[in-house]
Amino acid sequence: GWPTASVFTQAADLARSGTAPEAGPRRGPHELAFMTQRERSEPLEPRDSQHRISESEIGAAFGPTGYVGQAVDRYEHRPQQEYMAWKVAETFNRGGNLIAEAGTGTGKSMAYLLPATMHAQEHGETVVISTNTLALQDQLFRKDIPKLQAAIGSLEGAAEAEPLRAVTVKGRGNYLCLRRWFASAQQPVQDAAEAGLRAKISLWLGETQTGDRAELRLSPSEEIRWRQYSADDNACQPGRCVFQQRNQCFLFRARREAESAHLVVVNHALLLSDSLSGGTVLPDYRRLIIDEAHHLEDQATVHYGVSASERELTTLLDGIIRTEGPIQLGAMMGVVQYLNRPDQTMSDAGRNRAGTALDRAKQCQEQVQLAQTHGHQVFRHAFTLSTRDSGRPGGDRSVRLTRDTREEYAWIDILDNWSVLEHALNGIDNHLKWAKRTLDDQEPGGDSDDLTISAFDTVSSDVESSIRSLGELLAILRDVIASPRDEQVYWLERTQQGDSVTFKSAPLEVGGLLQDRLFSRMESTILTSATITTDGTFDYAIDHLGLPDARQVNVPSPFDYRTSAMLYLADDMPEPNQPLYQRRLQETLIETCAATGGRGLVLFTSYAALQATYQAIKAPLEAAGIVVLAQRVDGSARQLIDRLKHGERVVVLGTSSFWEGIDIVGDALSLLVITKLPFSVPSDPVFAARSEAIADEGRNAFVDYAVPQAVLKFKQGFGRLIRSSHDRGICVVLDRRILSKRYGRSFVDSLPECTVEIGPVYDLPSIAASWVGQRGTGATGNPDAVDTSSAGRPAVRFL
Repeated sequence: GWPTASVFTQAADLARSGTAPEAGPRRGPHELAFMTQRERSEPLEPRDSQHRISESEIGAAFGPTGYVGQAVDRYEHRPQQEYMAWKVAETFNRGGNLIAEAGTGTGKSMAYLLPATMHAQEHGETVVISTNTLALQDQLFRKDIPKLQAAIGSLEGAAEAEPLRAVTVKGRGNYLCLRRWFASAQQPVQDAAEAGLRAKISLWLGETQTGDRAELRLSPSEEIRWRQYSADDNACQPGRCVFQQRNQCFLFRARREAESAHLVVVNHALLLSDSLSGGTVLPDYRRLIIDEAHHLEDQATVHYGVSASERELTTLLDGIIRTEGPIQLGAMMGVVQYLNRPDQTMSDAGRNRAGTALDRAKQCQEQVQLAQTHGHQVFRHAFTLSTRDSGRPGGDRSVRLTRDTREEYAWIDILDNWSVLEHALNGIDNHLKWAKRTLDDQEPGGDSDDLTISAFDTVSSDVESSIRSLGELLAILRDVIASPRDEQVYWLERTQQGDSVTFKSAPLEVGGLLQDRLFSRMESTILTSATITTDGTFDYAIDHLGLPDARQVNVPSPFDYRTSAMLYLADDMPEPNQPLYQRRLQETLIETCAATGGRGLVLFTSYAALQATYQAIKAPLEAAGIVVLAQRVDGSARQLIDRLKHGERVVVLGTSSFWEGIDIVGDALSLLVITKLPFSVPSDPVFAARSEAIADEGRNAFVDYAVPQAVLKFKQGFGRLIRSSHDRGICVVLDRRILSKRYGRSFVDSLPECTVEIGPVYDLPSIAASWVGQRGTGATGNPDAVDTSSAGRPAVRFL
């Protein structure tokens, strides 16, 4: 028999008896607090102003006696910042696109925020500012924009001017969904962890104005549980949601506030999601600033791609036919229960449909069981295919789906089971669409009570959500398994635990998609980053991001790297693929870190190498009084960086996420070690497919793709060292390829002009100790040196 047969029997009994449980719990006082109508903000009114920002206005803000300096503590006049601000203003005035590299210490955030504000306030327009990370998004909104508001507020006549309005908008998953929260709050608590999270949310809900989970500081386990309460895309039915209608929904309130804001701060993920949806997430805008633009290609690859896992399939099917659960009934059983409610006004046709709904639910259950069985087989064979190379050392978690792969026996098994799975999913889709039509015919009228309307809205939302989710999953699986396209890359990827597999797909190139879906809608687009040029040019970025007509400007750092930074290139290290490399690396790290008294960050390109090194150097260095901390071993990234920042004799070992975003000013970070040049893994499916496409065009994929990509990451890593005009440090590269290979010069030439030493690892400890021990007069360089060209390559002096 069915595991859910008792529920179907109960439903049939209810249909015969004409009685049913109460349609839903009555609202408690906490929920009633959100039932009042909340005032909506008025959208911006565009103004047909002919005013253009002048260079003198920029000078009045950023000059030595400018109003920005008077409002910002410890402000330093930087001509580089003033120059960049003028170039941004010029782009707003003229229209078109600008791509700008701004070296560390330029103050690029304020350099684009001020002209963006000037333009937005003058013209009554919204300017969208996008960052890669939530950390920078929060920094702009909570730190930089308030400083700017204070500076503008100090001007004469500011009290009469329209105030600067800024908001930050995040992705759906960051906001609490009131409908899901109050529905789940009526269900029994599953365990102590869930009880703790519910208590935390309940207390916070009485105070929050944003519903943003960032205010809660959730633990990793709480983050997972948060998803059942968040504003999930497919579960959201704004037209039927009482909270949205009363402007209480946190997500839609943030979006409405964005319509009245001059500056809207988002991250790349939301920006790209909005471009995919045709602009349904963000307010209408024609001016865009993209900071951390070196991440845009990777983010577009992810967000313009798709994925499907067995867990997603199982969760979806469970949500369609679930008969009980911690939140609500499955969509089809919810329809059965709703149509069998006690309602004296229901017509005979409506009661007949109630009986049909029960039959439909039984048929849907059979289709769900068929889909679960063959879906499991599809993913089981895909998992087998993904593990074919896992037995060898360094075996990848990803397997690219090429023409050859699709001819293997395991793939034929996938196709056989897919045909049955697709038929079952189509059957389920038919039942759901019948349920939607039936509900549409039974929609309660205006004289219905609140409980009936609420029950209808919940059931109808679940059905519509299931239809959308099922359609999306069907389309993804059909594309990946049965109808692959030449312009896409397809692969299988095992989870980090190695216990399941996901089908994935991404575009072969994103430049054209970004141009069509995003840049073509803009009057002005500004892309900026501290690391966007390679070999002194913007060619790689322009080619990959789809902005061929962008004006280019390279704004150098105001820091004097010649006196503040040494680049030490070890010339006697074995190459990374040689047997003695790991041993020599460990010995060099022990001696060098001991010589500098810690104060170091060691960057790796693989976690396996990090682990091996950590185990080898931890005991010797701790015997010397130096604390060694490793990523994933001794705490979160934030915890490790805090210990490095506030400790005296600390060394941190990190991989990918540590190559950027770390901002430690002062002596705490004086030694930076780059163990290997950060090339992408050649077998990565997207990297491999793009390399093949470049080779098919007759170009050198290594020179035109692999090297520029690695150079950009290398520049990011080097940028962790000098974060202020008073910092001093040494960057050590323990990869001999930077000297022995022709492409090595591209890495060195990508850096600011600094002191370079080439020598053996034997000399490194004494040189490092001597260099970081010299504090000198700091790292303040020539403040008037502004490179206005876009093609000049920074010079590097070899000693």
